[in-house]
Amino acid sequence: MSGTYPSSGEPTPPAESMHDEIAHLHEAVQSQRDIGMAIGLLSARFACSTEQAWRTMLRVSQDSNTKVRHVARVLVRTHDGTADAQDRRLLASFVTHLPPSGWPEGPSTGKDPAP
Repeated sequence: MSGTYPSSGEPTPPAESMHDEIAHLHEAVQSQRDIGMAIGLLSARFACSTEQAWRTMLRVSQDSNTKVRHVARVLVRTHDGTADAQDRRLLASFVTHLPPSGWPEGPSTGKDPAP
């Protein structure tokens, strides 16, 4: 679906198809939000530029064979304190791919344990 209206004579897409497209767009927006937040978190955590944070997230994604949006979601949820058991398992697999100071396993307390 391109977001354009059907021309006359063209059948209207079924409602189910429209619902699927809307759900996909909501997921895409959420993923973009999580990726942006994760870039900011990485940049702050490791005192690096947003470009370096993006490259770090790409490297973690590639090295752990995990989609970037999932890496971002886990980092954001861990920071927010909303990570579930699966998120914590994924985080454990990411830690070896992050810079040496690592990533805190719980919500942010405002105190950075990294030197």
